[in-house]
Amino acid sequence: MNDAEGYDVLRLIEHSKSCYVSSEYVKGTPLIRWIKYHPNLSKEQLFFWIHDMAGQLERIHKCRGKPCYRYVNPYSIIVTQEKELYFLDTSAKSNEKQLQIMRRRSVREHFLPPGEEYYQSESEFLDIYGLGKTIQYLLSVSEPEPGLTRGETVRFQKIISKSLNRHSKRAYVQVSEFRKDIPVYYMEKRHSIRGRFLLGLLAVVIGTVAAGVSVYRNIVNVSAFPAEIESMEVGLGEDSEEKTSGENEPGNRGSKRADELAKELGFLYFLEKQDYKKAKEYFLEAEEAEGLADLSEYMLTKNISGREGDFLILLQEIEKSAPSGDKESYNLCLIEGYRILNSEEAAKNMVRLCEICEKTASEDIKRRLTTYMAYGYETTGEMVKSAEKYMDMLTWTDTDAAREEIYKKLVSLRQEMGEADAAGTICRQGIEELKGSVELRLMHIAMQCADEGIEREVCAQTVRGYIEEMPEITEEEAFKKLVREYGIVIEGEDIWVGR
Repeated sequence: MNDAEGYDVLRLIEHSKSCYVSSEYVKGTPLIRWIKYHPNLSKEQLFFWIHDMAGQLERIHKCRGKPCYRYVNPYSIIVTQEKELYFLDTSAKSNEKQLQIMRRRSVREHFLPPGEEYYQSESEFLDIYGLGKTIQYLLSVSEPEPGLTRGETVRFQKIISKSLNRHSKRAYVQVSEFRKDIPVYYMEKRHSIRGRFLLGLLAVVIGTVAAGVSVYRNIVNVSAFPAEIESMEVGLGEDSEEKTSGENEPGNRGSKRADELAKELGFLYFLEKQDYKKAKEYFLEAEEAEGLADLSEYMLTKNISGREGDFLILLQEIEKSAPSGDKESYNLCLIEGYRILNSEEAAKNMVRLCEICEKTASEDIKRRLTTYMAYGYETTGEMVKSAEKYMDMLTWTDTDAAREEIYKKLVSLRQEMGEADAAGTICRQGIEELKGSVELRLMHIAMQCADEGIEREVCAQTVRGYIEEMPEITEEEAFKKLVREYGIVIEGEDIWVGR
């Protein structure tokens, strides 16, 4: 790689709601050349740069007169020796050579939208479009460590889509909207090896796996970017054209790399986004994934009435055909399928697969599996195991509404198991924790009133205490039902409970 060269760049100073710009001379290298020789940057650096690019562009738009930058692409962003990013000062005569490069057709057609053939018009949309293309290119050629997770991959896909599709209702209007969607990288996050693989292939073959899907129709094939970066020879020869028309040609189903990415994106939309329509589209692009596409169709409509037998056979066939390398993803999809079948057999299969997956699953997925197993064990009559899973859920569930539902379920399970004392203990624990829970108080009243072994005075004291804590409880229809059912009499502060 050549030594750093000198460039005049924009120095942006933000003050209050305004921004001021000046020019500064720095030693550096255009981003498109720098990343060619330094693809293995840290994930923290990658995320910082993406945030920084969007932030600088937003500040440019805040300058007096609200100017647009126009030349947003990897050639106009300079990386200094300290790994700081600056936008090139396009008004400086010293940068004329770099401007000539950016005006070449082979560069313009990759970083300007269709219908905008030259860097002549100015608009915030064109800047956002260029920023989206630049970030797309950066993601496609870099190899961050650790790799991007599935969730981050989806976030960046959406960002790129909303940057490039001018006519979409969700298209960005301002760079500030763009910035809000950029994911933040936290060092303690779990890192997905599969996510890194996915992003590495994303820009290369996205056209292949998304043929016919309009939201990705304009995403750039990285192999079509200028190859001779160092010498800035940006024209494409016949050899390059032949390479891009082969296995990565849109609609060319069957490429191993394209199949892997298609399935990976299908799993991502199926499992994390619950977007079964897109999942089906991607599975259809991959060889030997028709069963997953059919499963996605069932999940999309949830209409299995009268077809339960066929659906069960489909799930069994998918499990048999699952490749060893994709077992976990296949099993997780099957678990979702078994969930919509209301039968004991389906519940047994769901629990069986959950028990397999939880051994190697991430913490987030384990929590989801725990929830499924709690329900599954209950359906199959394994109440002790079900109660254990609901207790596990209490260790990480943090919202009052969700915790209340778990406590109610635990109380009901203990009652079904004939453990009245344990049910009462859990109910009181929930009431003590969730001070505003009406339903747990009503459950406790009902439990005591229904237990003939408990003195009626004790029941009356419980009712009296709960009315004092929460007077509005007497207006609840469920409380009025208890009054009628157990002969509860309330006269001022005096309360009796009948036999």
